[in-house]
Amino acid sequence: MIAHILPQWDMTEYQQLEYTRGYHKDPALNDQYAAAGHDREAMTIYNYFEPNPMPASMRYILTHFTNLANVSTAINLFRPGQYLPMHRDLYNRYNLLCNPQGQPVLRAIIMLEDCQPGQILQIGYHAHARWCAGDVFWWHDDDQHAFYNFSRSDRYAVQITGTSLE
Repeated sequence: MIAHILPQWDMTEYQQLEYTRGYHKDPALNDQYAAAGHDREAMTIYNYFEPNPMPASMRYILTHFTNLANVSTAINLFRPGQYLPMHRDLYNRYNLLCNPQGQPVLRAIIMLEDCQPGQILQIGYHAHARWCAGDVFWWHDDDQHAFYNFSRSDRYAVQITGTSLE
């Protein structure tokens, strides 16, 4: 599912955050990809999570997600050469802190800048490689997806996680 938010944010706010490097939380999945020849150091992502203070524009972005309850935000950064191969999100921390009833989870990614050649988002069998700043991509909690940054530019995105009010 794709939607669009009119970009009204200052990228310098996102570029100046103190990101933490992370790996997919399923070590067995990481081992399977490494055994197939993938480089563990490339299969990483930089994240910036709540309760860290979010950029001021996050309030504006959240006004477009009134259909969600139990909302949590994060910001993702993929540097050139980084990727997360096909996986399912585990939502362990989210379910512990925000979703104690274990309701089905929805996740949205808002692209903060226009796509650069070599930047790819894959959801199921559908690859997306021509987004514009403000494009929103959704998936349900158990949908497989992947991110690849084979470009020469950083890729920034806001991640919104929540449960449906409908």
